[in-house]
Amino acid sequence: MVGKKGGVKRHFEGWEAGLVAVVIALLGVLLAVPSRVAPEDVPGPLVDGKLLSAAFDRERQLAAFIASALKNEIVDPTHGTELYDLRAFGEAFRAYGRAEASTDEVYEILRVRRTLLESVTRARSLGDDKLLALRAYQKQLFLGELERWEKSGQTSEELIGLAGKFLVIAARDGWLDGRTVSMAPSLRGIFFKRRWNEVTGLVESPFALSFDEQRAFYAFLLEHPFVEGRDNLSAAEVCRAADLWRLRKVEELGRIDPSYPYALARGVLFYRLGRYPAAAQAFRDHLTSSTDGRYALRARNYLVASLARASEEP
Repeated sequence: MVGKKGGVKRHFEGWEAGLVAVVIALLGVLLAVPSRVAPEDVPGPLVDGKLLSAAFDRERQLAAFIASALKNEIVDPTHGTELYDLRAFGEAFRAYGRAEASTDEVYEILRVRRTLLESVTRARSLGDDKLLALRAYQKQLFLGELERWEKSGQTSEELIGLAGKFLVIAARDGWLDGRTVSMAPSLRGIFFKRRWNEVTGLVESPFALSFDEQRAFYAFLLEHPFVEGRDNLSAAEVCRAADLWRLRKVEELGRIDPSYPYALARGVLFYRLGRYPAAAQAFRDHLTSSTDGRYALRARNYLVASLARASEEP
């Protein structure tokens, strides 16, 4: 038998491919069986950076267009006064920012905002496209003034008018690295637009932030949680307060973004807060409601860990 062609060796031909198949099968079994893994990272919303970049470029073009039109109307009276109400609105917006930053008198702030809202009504008669262009222009001015502040440390009246208490909030919430705001330009613009919308009351379409802008906004907040009185708290207390704050933001995000793995994020935060039965239920909710399976294995592993910790409780 040994002398025949191939002999015993012929029985082992192709063994490498067979071994690979066996290894793949074993890995598949291992991956299908959940293991005990403690949840750590809260999933962030998926942001399409290309869409954000394209929107940023479009608004830069809008800003350039309206800036030219406003300048022409001021320096050359023959252009008429068509954009007068738009300019008046821009000044009313700055007046509100200065009042917001300089006083805590509720009556004064309400008075200035009432004037602002009246100017909004008049400016809208020119068309929402003009207001969108003005917002884009003011956003570009804000970005420029903020960059100048980072370089010089000098806070201009223009920055205060456009941003209100932005720098105060940035310092309070830990968004500053020295004198640098820990945000990319596109994200700074999103924060400006969001405040602009809230201050003017123009929060619906066509002024509403896009899904990706909202996702970017909440992604930043989840990474930079606000903890009141941080300096007077222990490290454990800071972590707990931060996760409680994140939990509220996750709930807000879940209401506006159906694609966000809301239940999974809640489960991670519940686990980190020591609420293991609630974490287990959240992971079950994710596994029963999720349709794409993107986080399925992770959720099963987290569920095992949550059930184990829950069983250890007295």
